[in-house]
Amino acid sequence: MSEKVSVGNDSAGASAGVSAGAEVTNTSASAGVEAGAEVHAGVENSNQVGDVTISQEAHAGAEVHAEATAEAGWDGRNAYVDAHTEVGASVEVGASNSVEYGGVTNTTEVHAGAEAKAYVGASGQIGADGAEGHAGAMAGASVGVGASNSTYDKNGNGAQAGAGVSAGVQVGAEVGGGATMDNGVATVGVDGELALLVGVDVDLSVSVDTKPAVAKETTKVVEKVATPINNAGNAVVGGAKDAGKAAGNMIGGITGKKKKK
Repeated sequence: MSEKVSVGNDSAGASAGVSAGAEVTNTSASAGVEAGAEVHAGVENSNQVGDVTISQEAHAGAEVHAEATAEAGWDGRNAYVDAHTEVGASVEVGASNSVEYGGVTNTTEVHAGAEAKAYVGASGQIGADGAEGHAGAMAGASVGVGASNSTYDKNGNGAQAGAGVSAGVQVGAEVGGGATMDNGVATVGVDGELALLVGVDVDLSVSVDTKPAVAKETTKVVEKVATPINNAGNAVVGGAKDAGKAAGNMIGGITGKKKKK
């Protein structure tokens, strides 16, 4: 479902919209909503004073938005879930003035803007590829201003100079971790990010190859099982040799006695 309403035109107007939807398949389900609104206004003016053409322009705009989504399902190997929401707003204004004379145009422009945003989300999975989860929240705001001046002739020759400055702040944290098993290699890891004016990242991961250990223990077990079997085999072979030797002695004794007669 989606609805959008607009009023006004390019010079001045506003619009707002909202949408919502859900989807279900054999292995997943998801749902989401989104809403936003914006307003804008702009004006242009041009005057001819003798051989000089003077033009002005000014505009302003603002918007806000919000969205939220959630999903859960099965990808054939793992069960997973994901949910997040975000809200934000921004505003921007600008103006310019141009003076054209004798094929040369000089333009001065200024602008300013501000933005704010916040995010919260979490996700996780568990299954054949292990278990892992992530969660985080971030919020930030920034402002910026700038100005420029340019002079060009009708052939495009000229120069431009400008300057600007912006500043922002961000706070929040993201953490995650999990354990996976891939071809006999077990990996346990944790990662995190802390943002407070400057960013700090922390990542730790440890992997252990279990195959040599399994092979070593398997060899020990085989040796333990094989030892008594070998001993039993040796005993049987030894007993057979002793029995054969005794039988040979007996036959030899009987043969010797018959020859004496």
